[in-house]
This record gives sequence, C-alpha cells and structure tokens, in this order.
Amino acid sequence: MTLDEVKNEIPDFETYAKICCDNCTANDWYCPSYCPELEKASSIPFSIIQEKYAKYDGDLRKVVRYIKNTKRGIRI
Repeated sequence: MTLDEVKNEIPDFETYAKICCDNCTANDWYCPSYCPELEKASSIPFSIIQEKYAKYDGDLRKVVRYIKNTKRGIRI
C-alpha cells in the first residue's frame, strides 16, 4: 500500500477513528469518548499514523500495536 493510497483512504484523524471504532471488539454499543489507544493516537502527528498504516499494508492491528508501544504522544 502506498502513502498516496493511504491518504485517500484515511485523509484525517476522524476517519481513522471511525475505522478503529468500527473494528472495535468491545461490546459497548455506544462509547462516550475515545478509548486510550485513540486518545494517545490523537496526540501523535497524523502523518506518522498514515506512514505506519502504509508500512503495515493497512493492517490495523499492527498500527494500533505501534501506537500502544510508541513513546510519542501521551502516556497511557
């Protein structure tokens, strides 16, 4: 997956958050706020998230794992 394809697929953080929430396995039918992973992802520059999404060929699990393990952004 190229970076241009990623920029077309997830152009902004809200789209990324919607994709994450749609793939979420939590049994909550309504989440009043972002989960800890999305909260941390919101403090990371979005271009880095797009680069990782392209690097991992759109594998959302690997992108979320990167966000959980990175030292960037806020601490969970």
